[in-house]
Amino acid sequence: MFKKYILTLALIGFTSLSFTQVDRTKAPAAQPNPAIKIEIPEVLTFSNGLKVIVVENHKLPKVSFQLYIDYPATLDGDKAGISSIFGEMLASGTKETPKDQFDEKMDFIGADFYPNARGFYASSLKKHTDDLLTLISQVLTQPAFTQEDFDRIISQNQSSLASLPSEASAISSNVSSVVNYGKNHPYGEVMTEETLGSITLEDIRAYYEQNFIPNHAYLVVVGDVTPYDVKGYVEMYFENWQSQKNLEKRDYIVPQSKGNNVYFVDKPGAVQSVISITHTVKLTPGHPDEIKLSVLNQILGGGSFSARLMSNLREDKAYTYGCYSSLSSDQLIGSFSAGGSFRNEVTDSAVVQILAEIKRIAENPVTDKELDLIKKSMTGSFARSLENPQTIARFALNTVRYNLPSNYYSTYLQRLEKITIEELLLVAAQYLQPENLNIIVVGNEEIADKLAKFDKDGRVDFKNYYGEDIQQMKKVADGITARRVVDTYLMKMMQVENITGLKAKLNEVQQIETVSTGEISGMKLYVYEANGTPNKTATLLYLKSVQGNMVIQTENFDGEQGQTVSEGQTTPYEGNELAEKKMTNYPIAQLAYFENDSIQLTLMGVTDLKGIPHYKLKIVDGDDLKFEYYNVETGMLSVVETYVTIGEVESSAITTIVDYEVQSGLLLPKHIMINNDGQLINLELIKVMTSSKAKSKSFSGKFKKIEKLLLGL
Repeated sequence: MFKKYILTLALIGFTSLSFTQVDRTKAPAAQPNPAIKIEIPEVLTFSNGLKVIVVENHKLPKVSFQLYIDYPATLDGDKAGISSIFGEMLASGTKETPKDQFDEKMDFIGADFYPNARGFYASSLKKHTDDLLTLISQVLTQPAFTQEDFDRIISQNQSSLASLPSEASAISSNVSSVVNYGKNHPYGEVMTEETLGSITLEDIRAYYEQNFIPNHAYLVVVGDVTPYDVKGYVEMYFENWQSQKNLEKRDYIVPQSKGNNVYFVDKPGAVQSVISITHTVKLTPGHPDEIKLSVLNQILGGGSFSARLMSNLREDKAYTYGCYSSLSSDQLIGSFSAGGSFRNEVTDSAVVQILAEIKRIAENPVTDKELDLIKKSMTGSFARSLENPQTIARFALNTVRYNLPSNYYSTYLQRLEKITIEELLLVAAQYLQPENLNIIVVGNEEIADKLAKFDKDGRVDFKNYYGEDIQQMKKVADGITARRVVDTYLMKMMQVENITGLKAKLNEVQQIETVSTGEISGMKLYVYEANGTPNKTATLLYLKSVQGNMVIQTENFDGEQGQTVSEGQTTPYEGNELAEKKMTNYPIAQLAYFENDSIQLTLMGVTDLKGIPHYKLKIVDGDDLKFEYYNVETGMLSVVETYVTIGEVESSAITTIVDYEVQSGLLLPKHIMINNDGQLINLELIKVMTSSKAKSKSFSGKFKKIEKLLLGL
């Protein structure tokens, strides 16, 4: 009988095994995502209204403090950019600890401190917590806001704005902000030279008093601490931060696009176009559709090579290195955008394909394979992010700020897993607007006409770097030609009344030497230039500083041969460069415009510079592109824009002539400002020498006499 039971159990076991053997020809079925236990810490609220969140992490003896002040977005008007300046000013020390000492103390304890317009992030080893909090509490309650620091930061921002013409992506961002949100919305305001210039130190102090208040603030503490520790820190270092009246939030009207609208910004000499196709989205953080739209965006162009935009425009068409999309939520208004950088010749084709992909995902279901791949990718990313305690801190802050359910992040993976193809099609149809898009292109003017077909009215709207409308150039008056504009300038410059006098003066002035001076990086810069007839040039850049004097670069050409010398390295002129040097040249560049067949000169029309009408001339010399602007009333040259492209590297130099002065019988620029890809240099003309013969030894590379001259200045 015992054997019988053994046999029966064996048969049962055999039967069970036969039904549970693994079929290795099939992949195992995916298991549903479980709920994840994510502890969202409680919020501690103190007497001044400051809300504090503590995330304990005792693996390392470090502590970080992130302050976020949730003050309402407001319109800055003619002071657009003030919040950015204010954020930078917070890094300028305190009344008790000036900037130099503040930075030294932070360095001494090995702390990090990164301020911004809405607070800061600071961290250090736990043993230095009191020293760190002493400093950052001073930032909160007694920022220095000195005139010296304000002037320095304004100057830095002026340089940043000066670099804007060479930064196509930044230009595109400005235009996107303006056309998406409108100038009557905080997100539609753009800092310009004018708004930056209107901001004062008193404005910064007033901005601080109004917005930097604890009853709108959240302090997130992460690291080797306990809630008890943090309570003590706040009571010691933050409770003297006085609360103010709560700030009221405002609602803003967002313009709604009707039909597709095309906006173009001319970036002369550009070999690539930056395309941004965008519109606003009514999507707030924590909305039930947010996670579905995140999945949809990942399929469209969220970053992976398998995304549709990348697969189409990079892998299939080879139009670009990257084409992406983004879809973001916001308390006021969210946004959608898609685009990238594309070669000039395929710009319009790229727009066609991006529009097609937006339309396709808005009107047709995604595939099972696409949805499954993105779900797995997002699941993995979410799981990996939980390894970082800062993620929990971010979850906690979002939960409080946006009033999310306490289990919002714990159930994230479950909600992700349940998303269906049908739901994606519904949200795509609801939120994407393939027929009401703002199409922004920054690139070479030659492609603008090809974009008109994408606009509902068949007309491209031209914008400047700040998203402001550009008035179309006016036609020049009858009888005005490029030759006449240039001749008028030359006659005034040479101080003669007619062409006959100009020719006579040119025989007298065969050589012009000038010395200008300015400052660069705190050092005195001298620029010596010599130009002689025919085809003779020389340049010397000379620096004076407390450490000593030095020649940093020279250039010379005697009409037949020449070279550049920089950092001890000599580069002779050869090949095409030598041929270009040998072309007809004069002491004044404009004299050669009608002598060299390689130069193409076009009078484009009349445009306004700061409200003053100017003739705009386009000068093309081989691969070199230049624009010159001549004051219609005075005839004098005001601005020269030079654009150079080597391979895919684009650079620009914009020279603005501030004023003129008569020296050595010539009307020459007295003060000029050079914007070389954002590096600003102001030069003043201090010496002019002319001669009836081009005999300077500098044309042959002999600069000893010039160096002696500069040393004595």
